[in-house]
Amino acid sequence: MNVLVEFEPVGRRLEAAVGQTVLAAAQGILDTESGGVIAPCGGKGLCGRCKIRLEEGELSPPNENEIKLLGKDDIDRGYRLACQAILLGPAKIEIPRETLTGRQNLQVDGMAITVTPDPAVKRYTVPLKTTSVAYPYSTLQQVQLFLKNICPGTGLGIDSGLLSKVDAMAEEGSLNITIRGAEVINAFKAPGGSGPLGYAVDLGTTKIAGFLVDLETGSTLEADGILNPQIIYGEDVISRLVYALEGEEQYDRITRVLREGLDSLLQTLCQKAGVSPEYVEEAVIAGNTAMHHLLLKLPVRQLATAPYVPAATLPLEIKSRELGLSMATGSVSLLMPGIAGFVGGDHVAMILSSRIHEAPGVTLGLDIGTNTEIVLAVNGELLCCSCASGPAFEGAHIQQGMRAVEGAVSKVKLIDRGRRVHYETIGHKPPMGICGSGILDATAELYREGIVSYNGRLDKGHPRVRLNPGRKVSEFILVPSGEDGAGQDIVITQKDISEIQLAKAAMAAGTKILLKEAGLKEENIERVIVAGSFGTHLLLDSAKAIGMLPAIPDERFQQVGNAAGSGARMALISLSARKKAEEIAGKIKYIELAAMPEFGDTYINEMSFPHI
Repeated sequence: MNVLVEFEPVGRRLEAAVGQTVLAAAQGILDTESGGVIAPCGGKGLCGRCKIRLEEGELSPPNENEIKLLGKDDIDRGYRLACQAILLGPAKIEIPRETLTGRQNLQVDGMAITVTPDPAVKRYTVPLKTTSVAYPYSTLQQVQLFLKNICPGTGLGIDSGLLSKVDAMAEEGSLNITIRGAEVINAFKAPGGSGPLGYAVDLGTTKIAGFLVDLETGSTLEADGILNPQIIYGEDVISRLVYALEGEEQYDRITRVLREGLDSLLQTLCQKAGVSPEYVEEAVIAGNTAMHHLLLKLPVRQLATAPYVPAATLPLEIKSRELGLSMATGSVSLLMPGIAGFVGGDHVAMILSSRIHEAPGVTLGLDIGTNTEIVLAVNGELLCCSCASGPAFEGAHIQQGMRAVEGAVSKVKLIDRGRRVHYETIGHKPPMGICGSGILDATAELYREGIVSYNGRLDKGHPRVRLNPGRKVSEFILVPSGEDGAGQDIVITQKDISEIQLAKAAMAAGTKILLKEAGLKEENIERVIVAGSFGTHLLLDSAKAIGMLPAIPDERFQQVGNAAGSGARMALISLSARKKAEEIAGKIKYIELAAMPEFGDTYINEMSFPHI
């Protein structure tokens, strides 16, 4: 039996089956603008982040997981976990802001790119004559004769989807055609349309950045970003791989929402630029290994478990229509080459755009995200690794963590040994929670002020530290309820600090292993490239204070923004840049951290904060 379920504040109503979880019903309202319900653990009832509130109607009674993760007070106020609460009838459900996968500040800008345009597609105008006894050539034959003259000795085919389209254009005048290699991939009446356009994508675990590019000039016409719509199936790559392995239906679903998100972003970019997607004739997608596999629906069982072997790492070309993209009929999407394990095409793109592979001396590159990729370049020799820094930097697994949306605490400064707190929120809105840069900043400040010890323990004697009676955990009151419009106390718990320790330890251990492999120490690093959305906004002093980044002078650091997106645009614009990306992927040496005997001890040592 189906019942009507209303979701606020997104204002969506839909029919859902009785016996279905609220999370399963909410996945039906996925919308890249208004959002859906996040489920960092993939709906397993482990993280407590898919909190919703029942306004009207009836749900199943709270189970042990909900009582444990939410506490009695939240349960009494109507809060539930969407992945555990089962619909028993019609209901009105509130999705709290911190649970909503709505729009956030998404980093799309990156390094300026300087490459000479040499795209994979070429545009020509073919003069047409009316077919007659005196001129017995069809439109397609005229196109082939024209191409034979400009490309002598080359046998050119035509995309099957264009055969009937070209024939329908048989009349006096001219025809615009686009060829890619030895194939005609687009055709439309001339004059009209625009110059050849391309679509570059940085396909991240958390966000997707898209760029609409003029392939003749190399200029970026529009750029925008969305949350990766797969986020409702898991915050991290392993959760999503596990979900895909649950069955064919699940794999179809997680692939479909990703493809729909990519096409929605493409159409948004085209609408902003005032062009039709049919003139977008090439795409380059740079994604980490898991996103690459889930987009193409490649086998993932061997990727989800040790030794984490990708099904493919070579660059792959696929017709864009096979990915559900509303591009030119015969257009092709290139998936950039990966390296190994979870180091994928996005890391290759980051290296390409930052030119780490060309840097003299010793350069360290970090692309910080849910999965952080690290590369060490020593006079052109490249070593890399991947570390599971986890979603803490995105605000997940943090008690009152949230994404970088308006109202998220993003910067923290403690005054008078933490008795007073100065903070900033995104958009200068009333504080709702704390995002990744905010929790990192706060942790560093707590450590500097001695409120957190070197091993991460909160000082229980501090006036702002209390024991939460419901959760039986120490917490630091960052923003008291009612201050600056805060609806509830915003706190940093002992567990939150542990999450930051886990994330920073993974990065620091990965860096130290690479340095040891190269026979180097931190002081030998001459330059550090910090890439990624989180890397753009973090304060270097805070990151160094907790041991996340090397303790070297600030002038050696360069924060470059979305370097993977810049690399994807370079490969889109230039065939030589595309070839260079393949060379990078082929020459880099991958270090599997889990296989290194010293990694475990290094990781445990890095859990502590460095002595001040």
